[in-house]
Amino acid sequence: MRIDGNTIKLLRIPFSFFLMPLFLFAYSQADTVVHRQALFAFLIIHLLIYPASNGYNSYVDRDEDSIGGLEKPPMPTVSLFYLTIFLDFTAIVLAMLFVNTLFAGCLLFYIAASRAYSSRQIRLKKYPVAGFLVVVIFQGAFTYYMSIAGVSGNALVLNEEHIYVLLGCSFQIAGAYPLTQIYQHKQDLKDGVVTLSYKLGYIGTFLFTALMFLLCNVFYYLYFTSNDLGMVFYIIQVFFAPIVLYFSYWFYKVWKDRSEANFRNTMRMNWIAAICMNSCFIILIIINRIPLSYISAIETAVPEYCYSQEALASFYLKSTDDLTNKRKIKIVAGKTGIDNRYSVIADFDKSPEDYEFFNKTTTLLPEPTLSKRMQIYQRHATKLSRSAIEKIKGFEQIKNTLTHLITVTCTGLFAPGLDVELMRELDLNPTIQRSSVNFMGCNAAIIALKNADAICKSQPGAKVLVVCTELCTIHFQKRYNDDYLLSNLIFGDGSAAVLVTAEPEQHYLQAVEIDTFNSLILHNGYSDMAWQLSETGFIMNLSSYVPDLIRKNIKPMMSKIGLAAEDFKHWAVHPGGKRIVDDFAAALELDKCHLAPTYQVLKNYGNMSSPTVLFVLKEVLEKAKPENAGNRIFTAAFGPGLSIETMQLHYV
Repeated sequence: MRIDGNTIKLLRIPFSFFLMPLFLFAYSQADTVVHRQALFAFLIIHLLIYPASNGYNSYVDRDEDSIGGLEKPPMPTVSLFYLTIFLDFTAIVLAMLFVNTLFAGCLLFYIAASRAYSSRQIRLKKYPVAGFLVVVIFQGAFTYYMSIAGVSGNALVLNEEHIYVLLGCSFQIAGAYPLTQIYQHKQDLKDGVVTLSYKLGYIGTFLFTALMFLLCNVFYYLYFTSNDLGMVFYIIQVFFAPIVLYFSYWFYKVWKDRSEANFRNTMRMNWIAAICMNSCFIILIIINRIPLSYISAIETAVPEYCYSQEALASFYLKSTDDLTNKRKIKIVAGKTGIDNRYSVIADFDKSPEDYEFFNKTTTLLPEPTLSKRMQIYQRHATKLSRSAIEKIKGFEQIKNTLTHLITVTCTGLFAPGLDVELMRELDLNPTIQRSSVNFMGCNAAIIALKNADAICKSQPGAKVLVVCTELCTIHFQKRYNDDYLLSNLIFGDGSAAVLVTAEPEQHYLQAVEIDTFNSLILHNGYSDMAWQLSETGFIMNLSSYVPDLIRKNIKPMMSKIGLAAEDFKHWAVHPGGKRIVDDFAAALELDKCHLAPTYQVLKNYGNMSSPTVLFVLKEVLEKAKPENAGNRIFTAAFGPGLSIETMQLHYV
């Protein structure tokens, strides 16, 4: 078999550019993309299947006048026929080896339809309606379906929204196909082919095309709005505008002079349409395939023991006989803005003789050792974490799809750690990727979410479970300096679990997309918030200067990164203490009602360290309304160093 230049020319490989839009559209809309398979599917369709179909049509028709892509086609030889067979066979083999069997099966159907359309034995193209329908179905809806199979490896589920897009694709081809035949009427009639375009006539073809594209737009509108992507539909209209303008101009010319319905004007129409539609769908690919991350669920849990602030202050008061210390405890307790806190310790409202954790004396001496405190941590941290995680809706169904687990804590450590314990207790996939954020304090949740965000944006399909669990009350210390007056009277226990995903899930009224993170270390607050290990537990430095530092720096920090308070409708701020929240609001000139969720969490739970900001964010997200779409959320938390961590989100 000798293959010469004319044989290659009759494959009309450049013509594949005109047939690319639907593949690119499918690539942009596929729920999942297997990039290696998608690349092979693209090459197989556009470099093998379409050229083989073109070549077979040229071999059978033996055109002497202009055909699509060739103004003066050469005469075919038998080599062209054998080459098309080879291309089809190669396409099926490569599809089986490098894509998937569903895609290969679709190729077989497409090849069969293409041959039935052109072959002398069946010759569907000679029937105006049957030929039209074959092209519309197979180059429209079927090509989209086949492309989805190649891109994702899955069959397209034929639900309502997908029926819309399939109809849109078919009407797109229904509009384009008769227009490509408008200059071939005489040549087709000589070959015994009566096309729909010939039946419609020159003016009728243009009117029919306009109607088909109108219906195409109707179904695309229904498809995108059913997916809450109405804006994408309007983006498409921008790219379709040049097509409509040239189509109108060409229609006007044909109306005045039928000779304008010629090969060159048809090819100009093809080029304009292909460039605009390919550009449009490439933009959609960029929009849809830019990796994103979403907060898909937040659930929280607290221990079984709930104490009023009065009960906890009373416990603290009984530990000292010093009247000055007692007075300071009462004053600070009354200013915290806290009503209740939770603890894994059962002792705080008991008589000394009933204590289980503390020494059975009012003086609490000797204090529990670090070892004893860590034993309590190990006993309760996993249980409390599970309580939060298992509240995630449908967790049993999604747990085997989790790709990463990030645990966060600064109040206890053991090995194997909390991550391994949760894997065992929850029966998670043993290959799940684990990491931990330890000893980073109250803003560690945002640091963990930053890691989860990076994972989702680098790994399509990632699902990251972030678990923040703190048992602050096990570090109660019999100390009365200013640092411990604060820490003993504001900290509580709690856990929060967050599901961060690369694709939005329907846990909230609107999807919550993570935008950006920003950090600031205030070195002049280095010693104002810190943890230290001691023989009797963790020693806390929490000075009264922390609110001042935050108040003086939060607005300059936001200004430096180009943000202003008015940019945000919703706020999820870590309630490190009432004065911190008050000063935060004052610094940004926010009405305190904007921080209502922060004050509410402080009132009901106190400061639980890392999970606290997630308690606040949960309150914010669960109060979302339909009109919040597009609104932005600012999240901030404060930790040792002194460090400020912020996260920006928005409702999609």
